[in-house]
Amino acid sequence: MKRFHLNTLVALAALLPAAAWAQTYTAGPGLALAIPDNGYNGTQGSMGCSTIAVASGGGGGDTVATATVQVAQSHTFVGDLTIKLFSPAGTPITLVSRPGVVETADDGNDTAGFGENSNLAIANPLTYDDAATDASEQMGKIPSDLATGDVICAFAGSPCSYAPSPGAATPGNLGSLNGESKVGNWILCLGDSAAADTGTLDGWTLTLGTTPVELQNFSID
Repeated sequence: MKRFHLNTLVALAALLPAAAWAQTYTAGPGLALAIPDNGYNGTQGSMGCSTIAVASGGGGGDTVATATVQVAQSHTFVGDLTIKLFSPAGTPITLVSRPGVVETADDGNDTAGFGENSNLAIANPLTYDDAATDASEQMGKIPSDLATGDVICAFAGSPCSYAPSPGAATPGNLGSLNGESKVGNWILCLGDSAAADTGTLDGWTLTLGTTPVELQNFSID
Protein backbone atom coordinates (compact mmCIF):
# COMPACT_ATOMS: atom_id res chain seq x y z
CA MET A 1 0.00 0.00 0.00
CA LYS A 2 1.26 3.50 -0.82
CA ARG A 3 2.49 5.62 2.06
CA PHE A 4 0.85 9.10 2.09
CA HIS A 5 2.78 11.99 3.62
CA LEU A 6 0.63 14.76 5.11
CA ASN A 7 3.60 17.11 5.26
CA THR A 8 3.51 17.07 1.44
CA LEU A 9 0.02 18.54 1.58
CA VAL A 10 1.23 21.22 3.96
CA ALA A 11 4.05 22.10 1.56
CA LEU A 12 1.57 22.40 -1.28
CA ALA A 13 -0.76 24.52 0.86
CA ALA A 14 2.09 26.91 1.51
CA LEU A 15 2.17 27.63 -2.21
CA LEU A 16 -1.41 28.90 -2.20
CA PRO A 17 -1.97 32.66 -2.36
CA ALA A 18 -1.97 34.44 1.00
CA ALA A 19 -5.64 35.33 0.48
CA ALA A 20 -6.50 31.66 0.99
CA TRP A 21 -5.71 32.16 4.68
CA ALA A 22 -7.40 35.54 5.12
CA GLN A 23 -10.37 35.99 7.41
CA THR A 24 -12.67 38.99 7.78
CA TYR A 25 -14.22 40.08 11.07
CA THR A 26 -17.02 42.63 11.25
CA ALA A 27 -18.62 45.06 13.71
CA GLY A 28 -21.91 46.57 12.57
CA PRO A 29 -23.55 47.84 10.48
CA GLY A 30 -25.81 49.92 12.66
CA LEU A 31 -23.33 50.73 15.44
CA ALA A 32 -24.41 54.40 15.46
CA LEU A 33 -21.32 55.19 17.54
CA ALA A 34 -21.02 58.96 17.92
CA ILE A 35 -17.51 60.38 17.54
CA PRO A 36 -16.92 62.73 20.52
CA ASP A 37 -16.96 66.23 19.06
CA ASN A 38 -13.84 68.32 19.63
CA GLY A 39 -12.64 65.87 22.28
CA TYR A 40 -9.48 64.33 20.84
CA ASN A 41 -6.33 65.04 22.84
CA GLY A 42 -4.06 62.25 21.65
CA THR A 43 -5.30 59.60 24.06
CA GLN A 44 -7.43 56.54 23.37
CA GLY A 45 -9.81 57.63 26.12
CA SER A 46 -10.70 60.77 24.18
CA MET A 47 -11.96 58.74 21.21
CA GLY A 48 -15.07 56.76 20.38
CA CYS A 49 -14.09 53.08 20.14
CA SER A 50 -15.48 49.80 18.82
CA THR A 51 -14.09 46.33 19.57
CA ILE A 52 -13.87 43.14 17.50
CA ALA A 53 -12.90 40.00 19.42
CA VAL A 54 -10.86 37.56 17.34
CA ALA A 55 -10.56 33.93 18.41
CA SER A 56 -7.83 31.43 17.69
CA GLY A 57 -7.99 29.21 14.61
CA GLY A 58 -10.51 29.42 11.81
CA GLY A 59 -8.60 28.37 8.70
CA GLY A 60 -5.05 29.51 9.27
CA GLY A 61 -2.56 30.20 12.00
CA ASP A 62 -2.78 32.83 14.70
CA THR A 63 0.18 34.94 13.51
CA VAL A 64 -0.69 38.09 11.56
CA ALA A 65 0.86 38.32 8.08
CA THR A 66 -1.34 41.04 6.52
CA ALA A 67 -4.04 43.42 7.72
CA THR A 68 -6.56 45.77 6.10
CA VAL A 69 -9.38 47.80 7.64
CA GLN A 70 -12.58 49.11 6.07
CA VAL A 71 -14.51 51.85 7.86
CA ALA A 72 -18.10 52.95 7.15
CA GLN A 73 -18.74 56.27 8.83
CA SER A 74 -20.17 59.72 8.39
CA HIS A 75 -18.45 63.03 9.12
CA THR A 76 -18.91 66.53 7.75
CA PHE A 77 -15.26 67.64 7.90
CA VAL A 78 -12.64 64.93 7.41
CA GLY A 79 -9.82 67.23 8.50
CA ASP A 80 -11.12 66.90 12.07
CA LEU A 81 -10.56 63.15 12.16
CA THR A 82 -7.96 60.85 13.66
CA ILE A 83 -8.55 57.10 13.34
CA LYS A 84 -6.45 54.48 15.09
CA LEU A 85 -6.42 50.69 15.21
CA PHE A 86 -5.15 48.99 18.38
CA SER A 87 -4.04 45.37 18.17
CA PRO A 88 -4.58 42.85 21.00
CA ALA A 89 -0.95 43.51 21.97
CA GLY A 90 -1.76 47.21 22.29
CA THR A 91 0.13 48.33 19.19
CA PRO A 92 -1.40 51.59 17.87
CA ILE A 93 -1.65 52.06 14.11
CA THR A 94 -2.81 55.50 12.94
CA LEU A 95 -4.92 55.00 9.83
CA VAL A 96 -5.54 58.70 9.25
CA SER A 97 -4.43 61.78 11.14
CA ARG A 98 -6.31 64.98 10.33
CA PRO A 99 -5.89 65.10 6.53
CA GLY A 100 -4.60 68.44 5.31
CA VAL A 101 -3.19 69.45 8.71
CA VAL A 102 0.57 69.66 9.23
CA GLU A 103 0.70 68.53 12.84
CA THR A 104 3.57 69.10 15.23
CA ALA A 105 2.12 66.74 17.84
CA ASP A 106 -0.55 64.05 18.01
CA ASP A 107 -2.66 66.01 20.49
CA GLY A 108 -5.71 67.28 18.57
CA ASN A 109 -4.59 70.91 18.93
CA ASP A 110 -6.52 72.79 16.23
CA THR A 111 -4.08 75.71 16.23
CA ALA A 112 -2.22 73.54 13.69
CA GLY A 113 -5.04 74.24 11.21
CA PHE A 114 -8.35 72.77 10.16
CA GLY A 115 -7.38 70.63 7.17
CA GLU A 116 -9.50 69.03 4.48
CA ASN A 117 -13.14 70.16 4.33
CA SER A 118 -14.75 67.32 2.37
CA ASN A 119 -17.08 64.74 3.92
CA LEU A 120 -17.38 61.04 4.62
CA ALA A 121 -20.61 59.07 4.14
CA ILE A 122 -21.64 55.67 5.47
CA ALA A 123 -22.66 54.60 1.96
CA ASN A 124 -19.08 55.17 0.75
CA PRO A 125 -16.77 53.25 3.12
CA LEU A 126 -13.00 53.68 2.94
CA THR A 127 -10.41 50.92 3.08
CA TYR A 128 -7.03 51.40 4.74
CA ASP A 129 -4.41 49.21 3.08
CA ASP A 130 -0.62 49.54 2.95
CA ALA A 131 -0.77 48.64 -0.75
CA ALA A 132 -3.05 51.59 -1.64
CA THR A 133 -1.62 54.11 -4.09
CA ASP A 134 -2.62 57.25 -2.17
CA ALA A 135 -1.83 58.16 1.43
CA SER A 136 -4.74 58.95 3.74
CA GLU A 137 -3.21 62.40 4.29
CA GLN A 138 -4.23 63.13 0.68
CA MET A 139 -7.90 62.16 0.96
CA GLY A 140 -10.12 64.86 -0.49
CA LYS A 141 -7.20 66.22 -2.53
CA ILE A 142 -6.59 63.43 -5.05
CA PRO A 143 -7.25 63.33 -7.98
CA SER A 144 -8.77 66.80 -7.47
CA ASP A 145 -9.49 69.07 -4.53
CA LEU A 146 -13.05 68.34 -3.40
CA ALA A 147 -15.36 71.16 -2.41
CA THR A 148 -17.00 71.57 0.98
CA GLY A 149 -19.81 69.04 1.18
CA ASP A 150 -18.38 66.69 -1.45
CA VAL A 151 -18.14 63.07 -0.29
CA ILE A 152 -14.83 61.21 -0.54
CA CYS A 153 -15.16 58.04 -2.65
CA ALA A 154 -18.26 59.47 -4.33
CA PHE A 155 -17.11 62.69 -6.05
CA ALA A 156 -14.54 63.45 -8.78
CA GLY A 157 -13.10 59.95 -8.86
CA SER A 158 -11.73 60.22 -5.33
CA PRO A 159 -10.35 56.83 -4.26
CA CYS A 160 -11.90 54.46 -1.75
CA SER A 161 -8.60 52.98 -0.54
CA TYR A 162 -5.76 54.74 1.26
CA ALA A 163 -2.43 53.84 2.81
CA PRO A 164 -2.24 54.78 6.51
CA SER A 165 -0.59 58.13 7.38
CA PRO A 166 0.51 58.51 11.01
CA GLY A 167 1.08 62.27 10.91
CA ALA A 168 2.79 63.25 14.17
CA ALA A 169 1.74 60.01 15.89
CA THR A 170 3.90 56.93 16.48
CA PRO A 171 5.35 55.86 13.10
CA GLY A 172 4.11 52.62 11.57
CA ASN A 173 1.63 51.12 9.15
CA LEU A 174 -0.49 47.99 9.08
CA GLY A 175 2.59 45.94 8.22
CA SER A 176 3.91 46.83 11.66
CA LEU A 177 1.42 44.27 13.03
CA ASN A 178 3.03 41.38 11.16
CA GLY A 179 4.22 38.69 13.54
CA GLU A 180 1.77 39.59 16.31
CA SER A 181 -0.97 37.23 17.44
CA LYS A 182 -4.40 37.86 15.98
CA VAL A 183 -6.10 36.50 19.11
CA GLY A 184 -7.83 39.00 21.37
CA ASN A 185 -9.54 42.38 21.13
CA TRP A 186 -8.93 44.61 18.11
CA ILE A 187 -10.10 48.15 18.81
CA LEU A 188 -10.92 50.86 16.26
CA CYS A 189 -11.02 54.38 17.72
CA LEU A 190 -12.10 57.66 16.14
CA GLY A 191 -11.30 61.13 17.44
CA ASP A 192 -12.49 64.62 16.46
CA SER A 193 -10.33 67.73 16.93
CA ALA A 194 -12.62 70.68 16.14
CA ALA A 195 -16.07 71.85 17.14
CA ALA A 196 -19.34 71.85 15.16
CA ASP A 197 -18.75 69.15 12.52
CA THR A 198 -19.69 65.68 13.74
CA GLY A 199 -20.02 62.09 12.60
CA THR A 200 -20.78 58.51 13.55
CA LEU A 201 -19.27 55.07 13.00
CA ASP A 202 -21.74 52.69 11.35
CA GLY A 203 -19.49 49.66 11.09
CA TRP A 204 -16.03 48.37 10.26
CA THR A 205 -14.31 45.24 9.05
CA LEU A 206 -10.89 43.84 9.84
CA THR A 207 -9.30 41.45 7.36
CA LEU A 208 -6.32 39.48 8.65
CA GLY A 209 -4.07 37.24 6.61
CA THR A 210 -2.34 34.72 8.83
CA THR A 211 0.67 32.44 8.58
CA PRO A 212 -0.53 28.81 8.32
CA VAL A 213 0.25 26.43 11.17
CA GLU A 214 3.05 23.99 10.35
CA LEU A 215 1.99 20.39 10.89
CA GLN A 216 4.30 17.64 12.04
CA ASN A 217 5.49 15.07 9.54
CA PHE A 218 3.71 11.74 9.88
CA SER A 219 2.53 9.01 7.55
CA ILE A 220 -0.66 7.05 6.94
CA ASP A 221 -0.37 3.55 5.47
